[in-house]
Amino acid sequence: MSKYILSEQYALRGYKGLPYGILDLGKGTTFFMSEASYALAASCNGQVELDEEILPPVAQRILSGWLEKGIIRKCTSDSERLEPIQKYIYYKARFKEAVHWSITGKCNYRCKHCFMSAPHALQGEPSFDDCMKMLDAFDRCGIYNLHITGGEPLVRKDFWQIMDVILLRGMGVQAIYTNGRLATDEFFENLKKRYMHPMIQFSFDGIGFHDWMRGVEGAEKEVIEAMKRCKKHGFSFNAVMSLCKDNAPSIRETVRLMKELGCSHFKVGTAYAQGEWAKHPEHFLSQEQTYEIFLDYIPKYFEDGCPVPLGLEGFFNYEPDEKTGELKAHSANEKNVSEDQFKRVKMCGHVRKSMYVSPTGNVLPCMSMIGLPIEEKFPNMLITPLEEILDKGLYMDIINYSIKDFMDHNPDCAECGYKNLCVGGCRAFAVRENPNDYLSKDPWSCKFFKGGWMDKKNELFRKLGLITGKNDNKQTDPAPDKGA
Repeated sequence: MSKYILSEQYALRGYKGLPYGILDLGKGTTFFMSEASYALAASCNGQVELDEEILPPVAQRILSGWLEKGIIRKCTSDSERLEPIQKYIYYKARFKEAVHWSITGKCNYRCKHCFMSAPHALQGEPSFDDCMKMLDAFDRCGIYNLHITGGEPLVRKDFWQIMDVILLRGMGVQAIYTNGRLATDEFFENLKKRYMHPMIQFSFDGIGFHDWMRGVEGAEKEVIEAMKRCKKHGFSFNAVMSLCKDNAPSIRETVRLMKELGCSHFKVGTAYAQGEWAKHPEHFLSQEQTYEIFLDYIPKYFEDGCPVPLGLEGFFNYEPDEKTGELKAHSANEKNVSEDQFKRVKMCGHVRKSMYVSPTGNVLPCMSMIGLPIEEKFPNMLITPLEEILDKGLYMDIINYSIKDFMDHNPDCAECGYKNLCVGGCRAFAVRENPNDYLSKDPWSCKFFKGGWMDKKNELFRKLGLITGKNDNKQTDPAPDKGA
């Protein structure tokens, strides 16, 4: 007979449609279980004695697995009890693991390619009271992970007041997105004083081009110094590059620099005809031009010893495997879902767990949709309770679309030989072309497969020894949605 208790970093949580979960307070992730498994978890409270020998074999395996993973531990005294924060809380809202929250639409840079037109503050800046209303709503809905972005979030004069309220509510800041100008030593010291350790994400648009892209002289030097300070203070950082015709030649040297600076992950994405650059097509790369640039660079990336984990606009990814941690080459464009799963697998797994909230309070599936005509159709959490937004209406209709819904809407796609790999592509790309049709085709995904770019990528992969044989598209199926 033994008494067990949840380890200190875990808590019991439930949501509408997913009532039985365990939250990792450190990582901010939640895993869900059956009612029977939850009954076992609830008994790990320091009070209930369990006779391991007569527990059903399934319960014994579950208990053993939780012990091995450190989710529970054996009690060392009869007085141990769960902390208040660990006790079961049920939220009358659909589950969301994280929110990307733009706390301002203002910025201290004048980026040429800003998709939300922050140089002109078109999205404005929510008042402190409005920020508190949003935090109230996140709290009521059990959303613990906040990714703080803008505009430039550090320009807010009450930035630290907002951070302190987040702490008081027991929420965690998982990431802060910044251009680096205000990421001073004092900034990092203030984070450490609050025992906050978010991932910092910087923008870096290429050696020799960053000042021009950001519209501010000295921006490149500022962000490089900010990255150095970030590492000096013990923080990790990622970086993202917006690719255009002008800065494309700088990819190789830029990736090398990211390695020198200690970047954890570098992502290259294409600048689009949105916001500030909508009327300057002379700078844009076509999809074909973008992929040719990637095909030219990938061998150089391996020649350089794969300096940092890398993502190239869904075309090429070289990143740690989620399960093994081993670096693995793949293409995010290739989903590989079997047809018998089309009904239960959602169009975008990412938006099932996270959401984006604009400076005005609009709740969108992802940040890439801001500044597009479809943004105006989404609900505003300062007007409509977030619980209601996460339960019914346009936002949840879009979140709940399955691959089958897409195929029914696009009969020719249902007959396509690439349907299991493509499964409709990216919704943000789709609504750029068809703002009134969320289930429209993603033209980039179509061209990737039908235009022969996947074949060209696979041929390059074979030459590099990354894949062998005829089955080039071995991917892990997306995790099935569990009814959130």
